[in-house]
Amino acid sequence: MTIQTTGRFDKAFAKLAVLDQRRVERALALFMDQPFHPKLKNHGLTGKLRGLRAISAGYDLRIVYEEEGGHARVLLLNTGTHDEVY
Repeated sequence: MTIQTTGRFDKAFAKLAVLDQRRVERALALFMDQPFHPKLKNHGLTGKLRGLRAISAGYDLRIVYEEEGGHARVLLLNTGTHDEVY
């Protein structure tokens, strides 16, 4: 799996508290190993974000991404609380 980030993701990640940054990093490490691990709650999005997917990095912390080729290439689009990313 190849993971790339967008400028939007990078800015949102930089604004997170250090503890939340660590949560995102742990979630991404698990995601790279097992993209559909139950802890990640990997799911497709609907509405204006249709075609994108999201994983959980903690209680109210999400990572929104776009995948190609069955997760061969992943583009991280955004991270933050539920309300911030949806």
